[in-house]
Amino acid sequence: MQVEMNQMTMPISQSESQMQQWQALLDSAGEGIWGVDLEGNCTFVNRMALSSFGFASEELVGSNLHELVHHHYPDGRHFPDSECPIYDVARKNKGLRQITDTMFRKNGSPFVAEISAQPVVVAGKVTGIVVTFRELTQLRQQQEDLQKAYELAERKTAELDAVIESMPHGVYIATPDTRMRSNHVAKMMSGGEFPGELKTLEKALAGEWSTETVRSSDRWIRSVAAPIFLNGKILGGVAVNSDVTQVKLQDEALRRSEKLAAVGQLASSIAHEINNPLESITNLLYLIRQSDSIEDVQHYTTLAQSELARVTQITLQTLRFNRQHSKPIKVDLAELLQTVMALYTGRLLVRNIDADLKLMEAPHVLSLEGEIRQVMNNLVRNALDAMSYGGRLLVRLHPQQDWHTGAKGVRLTVADTGEGIGPEMKAHLYEPFQTTKEMTGTGLGLWVSKGIVEKHGGHIRTRTRRGEGHGTVFAVWLPLEGSPNLLAREG
Repeated sequence: MQVEMNQMTMPISQSESQMQQWQALLDSAGEGIWGVDLEGNCTFVNRMALSSFGFASEELVGSNLHELVHHHYPDGRHFPDSECPIYDVARKNKGLRQITDTMFRKNGSPFVAEISAQPVVVAGKVTGIVVTFRELTQLRQQQEDLQKAYELAERKTAELDAVIESMPHGVYIATPDTRMRSNHVAKMMSGGEFPGELKTLEKALAGEWSTETVRSSDRWIRSVAAPIFLNGKILGGVAVNSDVTQVKLQDEALRRSEKLAAVGQLASSIAHEINNPLESITNLLYLIRQSDSIEDVQHYTTLAQSELARVTQITLQTLRFNRQHSKPIKVDLAELLQTVMALYTGRLLVRNIDADLKLMEAPHVLSLEGEIRQVMNNLVRNALDAMSYGGRLLVRLHPQQDWHTGAKGVRLTVADTGEGIGPEMKAHLYEPFQTTKEMTGTGLGLWVSKGIVEKHGGHIRTRTRRGEGHGTVFAVWLPLEGSPNLLAREG
């Protein structure tokens, strides 16, 4: 009896196992699948379909699927199964491929689906329908989002193009594969080609930020460039070029103006220095004419010769002061500084200023002698002007290494015991037309001096403190080997 029962249950177990395997296959599909018989009742449904409709399996299997999920038109009208294209598959024995229709979830919310259906034929007879579908709502939403993102990108690109085109500077955008894009100003400036004299865009493509000013044909161009990064990768480089010819011409005119002013002030100092010995000589000649003693005449003559020697020395110092070199040379800054100081001997005495010079032996500096002399003259003259009623002038010169770069150089310090510089003036100290000497100053001396020092690859620093006896300190550092800028002489 037991054997007979086993024989009877074996086919049933095998059938259940096959059904489970078929269901597992259906559930693994990426589309919703269901089946209906000729009466429209659901015979099977997979997991994807259940997830889309929101029903449980037992709620669908055995029920009329059309009335549960396909019951209305999109406009809300009732959708009878007699008009359903899915049922036409069985009625006409003809497959249905990828039609778009509206389906409904258990909660009544609609969704758009792409539907295909095929008849199930057994022994030449249609016994049911298998339907596959996939939701298009999410896909359409993704497509709409993608379209919106594309439209937004196009709008932003158009806005960026408008900004670039409206800029009053030449804009160049390059990619690593040497493709170049430029705005209309760039095309006017250089035909759209990046000036070969500039290396800023090349540096930007290598990942460097840079600024450079060069002379290109008949104009001066200032270029500022930066790399374009995205997720740590260099996508390209952008350079903004400006025509600074007028600015350069104005700067050069101001520098010439300052040089003329410096010459005028120098001439005044020289006249004062020469006037004193000339007055002495005039008095001595008068005494010689009035004297009857040969010993007195000889004494007065010796004094007159001494004063004439002083005039000769001043003249030689003046000629040396005005000596110019068109190319950088090795300059002894200590000797140059003594030349400058010699021109202010009279002013030091008249103003009762004590000059304290400590010039250590230092290596010669590759520089433009005339320009460095101008810097020294500006600093010494400013220090003296700050001490109208006496004080102390301290001048120091010694070798010093730049602790930032390790470069060897020379440091010059000029300090006074004047009243110091106010904070409002200090903030604009190196800008043109900033001066504390409203009646006699041009306001260009420190601006020009800073430009000269930086052209030589050096720097100038200021420390000041308000109040009697405190004063101001200017410190200039110059590298021994100068700077490449010295070779790029301004035209």
